[in-house]
Amino acid sequence: MTSLVVRKVSNGGVLKLKLVPVVPKVIGGGVLELERVQVTCPACGQQVEAVARDGQVKGYCAAAKQYVDSPIKTQLERKKWWQNPEYRAKLSAGMKKSWQDPEYRARQIATHTGRHPTAETRAKISAALTRRQNKKAGHKG
Repeated sequence: MTSLVVRKVSNGGVLKLKLVPVVPKVIGGGVLELERVQVTCPACGQQVEAVARDGQVKGYCAAAKQYVDSPIKTQLERKKWWQNPEYRAKLSAGMKKSWQDPEYRARQIATHTGRHPTAETRAKISAALTRRQNKKAGHKG
């Protein structure tokens, strides 16, 4: 889980809100667990060290002489479009439906039955992979 805090950014006289990632460090254990985080003071825009617990971030900005107290906002990290749960569920349902069709099942099984690469094919694949690795490593070949 990545914690984010809203930050005001001045860009050419226009104030914008920017989400700043908060890097947690556990500073306590036992019954009460606290995290030391870096947040941005809404008054002056400087990075302030604060403590996060129970969904709240609390700290003090010496420059602005005020307390920083705000809820933690979380954002789900999803890097690729195919990691979207809705897409994955739709794709899974479609594949399950396809495999229920006897013609599709027979066609897929027939395509892969008895197909094993020959020694010549394995040698070609090996040579191609070696060339690719050498090219990535910067070898001339």
